[in-house]
Amino acid sequence: MYAKQLPEPLDIILVTNDYYLSLALTEYFFKFQRTHVCANLEEAEAMLKQTPQPRVFIDLDGVSEPAIDVLNMIRQWQKTWPHLNMIQLTACRYIEVARLINAASIFPVVERRLRISDLLVLLTQKRARQDWSIAQDGSPSVPFSKREWNILLAVAKGESLKSIAASFNKPYHTVVYTLGRIAARIGVGNNKSLIHLLNKLSCASSGKV
Repeated sequence: MYAKQLPEPLDIILVTNDYYLSLALTEYFFKFQRTHVCANLEEAEAMLKQTPQPRVFIDLDGVSEPAIDVLNMIRQWQKTWPHLNMIQLTACRYIEVARLINAASIFPVVERRLRISDLLVLLTQKRARQDWSIAQDGSPSVPFSKREWNILLAVAKGESLKSIAASFNKPYHTVVYTLGRIAARIGVGNNKSLIHLLNKLSCASSGKV
């Protein structure tokens, strides 16, 4: 009779430090759902272990961690929880950045600056992944392979291409070719531009580039 009542499971986890976005989502979009706003990824990860698992919305522009680290954590969550239901929000102003974010994982990316009515439709309806992406240009988006992503991470950390080739036990030209293929895929033109973009994404609050 006096047993402590267990808290009801969450419906939604929102990861952001943006007060206005969290207010809009919790008081307007998801007013009648149990929503918890997390300030960082570690807090969100702890809550993902509950059953049933809540939906996750990550505001890439509203977290303090560098965008490249956030995307790497999202890829890890994808492996840990294959059935995770997650949406990434960003006000990405450059299509090249949008394409990179979109290819980092299987989870859809939504432009956070849309009109309220349009944003509501995207966040509350289930759609095919290719219908969500702000980077969609008519061709299907395929996530980066493990090798491609690890090379991108190494470049973002400032490692030289020669050291990357040595650490992966691959010829130097293989690393250069891989970067060139990724650069063409996201539309930055060349390896130098891709490296510059990765440097931006490795800085805190870089989701606003």
